[in-house]
Amino acid sequence: MNLNARQYHLLTQVALWLLAVIVVSGAAVRLSGSGLGCSDWPNCEPGLLVPEADFHAWVEFGNRLVTGLVSIAVVLAVLGSLRRVPPSVSLTKWSLGLVAGVAAQIALGAATVLTHLSPPVVMGHFLLSMVLVWNSVVLEDIARPKKTVSNRSSIHRTLRSHAHAVGVGAAVVIVTGTVVTASGPHGGDEHVARLDFSFPDVARIHGSAVVLLVVLVLSLFLRTRHTEGDLFKRRVTIVLIATLGQAAIGYTQYFTQLPVLLVGCHIAGATLLWMATIRLLLASSERRIKAV
Repeated sequence: MNLNARQYHLLTQVALWLLAVIVVSGAAVRLSGSGLGCSDWPNCEPGLLVPEADFHAWVEFGNRLVTGLVSIAVVLAVLGSLRRVPPSVSLTKWSLGLVAGVAAQIALGAATVLTHLSPPVVMGHFLLSMVLVWNSVVLEDIARPKKTVSNRSSIHRTLRSHAHAVGVGAAVVIVTGTVVTASGPHGGDEHVARLDFSFPDVARIHGSAVVLLVVLVLSLFLRTRHTEGDLFKRRVTIVLIATLGQAAIGYTQYFTQLPVLLVGCHIAGATLLWMATIRLLLASSERRIKAV
């Protein structure tokens, strides 16, 4: 069955949001202390694919089921790109990137269990998820039918550079955030080793990166008030809202002793902020990747 451009775009949206969901479900595994709920891979326990009636085992196994849904979605994204009318080489290439990333995630997921939640492996697992989200946002953007491209020509070069600085700042915030997480109390199991860093010190470094990002985004927002290009301005506004929301949640969770619900909201917010930042960078780009 062939797909038209709108149908394929819907497929890429499903893949994108499933990739966002798996970040949150992975966080739920860690925050509920279920990181070692299943001690084996791919079986939950040696000789047992499906866990018995155990809360932690089912939380971990549920995350694996979400991984299965993501795998199906990215395979369909590849097959859909081949059946899309008209076909597009760029869509196929970016969808294949998702397949490679999910395969690497599955391998890292196995390594996470087999290394008993080693902090560097868990950090890599999350950061690879952010790479996958970036890939999926680009794929969804390329697949979007009837794209608006006129507003890109009016974006001044200095604004593009400023947007790129925001992208770098967001990446620094995410990376330093993984260091804070790997040094903090929510390791996925009470017996898991943590990074040998002072938690208050790494939290201050992360907080400083957040303040810098807020300054970068707020100054870009102020600079775009009188510029043309509705799409660019709208995406700057979305990044600003996401950044301020994340800062508020982050400082609240720190001063309230890291309640798991707020930590989970912070991880979900980081994913949304990253998605918004990638969309901003796409809106600021001089070169536009197009699906035919």
